[in-house]
Amino acid sequence: MRLPALFLLMVAVAIAIAPTAQADDMKLSVKPLLCITDSRNTVCEMSFLVVWESDERGYYCLFNDYGEAPIRCWNEEREGRLSDDRAVRETFSFWMTGTDTADRLAEIRVEVLRMDSDDRRRKRRTRHVWDIN
Repeated sequence: MRLPALFLLMVAVAIAIAPTAQADDMKLSVKPLLCITDSRNTVCEMSFLVVWESDERGYYCLFNDYGEAPIRCWNEEREGRLSDDRAVRETFSFWMTGTDTADRLAEIRVEVLRMDSDDRRRKRRTRHVWDIN
């Protein structure tokens, strides 16, 4: 008798202290998420497609690490998309905010990878088939 009552009490406490989901469940996607550069071309010039969706209509703004001001804001919208042409040299983020710009509702990082152009195949010595050395 005590065991089921204790179990019910534990479940009730777990439900009470569990974090509740925000009213604004924001989904943010950015394509592409990766840019690969080499030593000859250190800048990556790309067009990023940013798509967002929220469960509720509201005032939302899109930001990135390259400026203090929002890239674009939407008023009384549930979804939006934007094409952002940009030349990047390092990893950066896009994020969405609501009316409080300090509260990030969703965030995505775009990675910039640098690869050496020194390919192993270029360093490989060409030699005769019968050369053992």
